Amino acid sequence: MSRKSNNPSKQRPPTPPPWSEEKDWIVLVEFLPRRDAEDRALVTEAIGHMLSYAQMTDTRMVALLGDPEADAYELLFSFNSPKNKAEFLRLLRTSEVTSTEDEFILIPAQDEINAARPLANVLLEAVFREVILIATMLVSGQTGSVQ
Repeated sequence: MSRKSNNPSKQRPPTPPPWSEEKDWIVLVEFLPRRDAEDRALVTEAIGHMLSYAQMTDTRMVALLGDPEADAYELLFSFNSPKNKAEFLRLLRTSEVTSTEDEFILIPAQDEINAARPLANVLLEAVFREVILIATMLVSGQTGSVQ
């Protein structure tokens, strides 16, 4: 008697990402227009700052392509303590680069959290490289512009 596999394609069943059980999340939507280099550079800088804030506050940052036609990206942040969340939000709100009003700080749905991936898997490669450079400079305390 042969046994039929419950998984005919022989692929592993999808496993939820390691962050799917984390409870304290926010999401910010950013637009990275492919056809407007100046706007894309400004948003890339803002995302670099957000990544540095996440690193400074021990915050997980993942992303999701929200609306491909609008070049909209959802940036999700998970906090391990109320203190780290408060500091992240303080940094976000007080920087000229990332100043965000409360009405744009949203709570993501669980399906968004589950679908989110590391930045390198979501952002355009050139944008990701610039984001990493900006965040590294900010966290290390360097100043100047990224070329």
